Amino acid sequence: MISSGRTGHAFILAGGSSISRESIGRELAKDILCHDELSLKKFEHGNHEDFILIEKPADKASILKEQIIELQEKTEFKPYGDTYVVIIKDAHLMNEIAQNKLLKSLEEPTAQVVYILLTEREDSLLSTIRSRCTSFHLEEERTVSDEETLSMARSFASLLDGKRNYYKKKAAIQKLLLNKDEIRPAALLFLDVLEDELEQGILKGERAKMEAVPHIETARKYILQGQNTAYTLKQLCLRV
Repeated sequence: MISSGRTGHAFILAGGSSISRESIGRELAKDILCHDELSLKKFEHGNHEDFILIEKPADKASILKEQIIELQEKTEFKPYGDTYVVIIKDAHLMNEIAQNKLLKSLEEPTAQVVYILLTEREDSLLSTIRSRCTSFHLEEERTVSDEETLSMARSFASLLDGKRNYYKKKAAIQKLLLNKDEIRPAALLFLDVLEDELEQGILKGERAKMEAVPHIETARKYILQGQNTAYTLKQLCLRV
């Protein structure tokens, strides 16, 4: 849609984990907003003028109508570039009043705002909101928790020093390899989190980690193509 210039005005990313939803949402926002190196650097450093993130206040139980009203007031002004991109994180935490406020913007879309709603379940949103968005459903997740996956990814990343320590790398992901019932979604999440961790390290110029990223991409491609997940992960341990 982006390459054809026919990007919709509102998307729902539903299911998966909060990490995978936000990762995909941010990639979509980046593709819409970033047309040159400067805008890309701004986005990656969290200071792009046309990117807006809405999330639940730490001291509240839900996303408030006042946040939606403030968003609407801001997006009435011309964006710095071509369009605003708004991510509403955990959109299922909007109460009904906030959802109805947002609905007014979705009912009268403009070319200068794109909404990306991230939610655990699409049916937690009003049917009138769902009908005005393009929905994508992420694959259901694994038994390994996000915290465990992050810890596993960081342990694995710490071993990427250019040395041939295959058995240590394999040991770092042993819980994945033993998770036979749900190994595929667990492995895909692990690769996503690992790549995110490495990309943050790459900014500091860590060569061995930089060289690992193409192998991670290849592993993800093989798993999505249906190749044996455990074997693919072991091959990754050998190659990075």
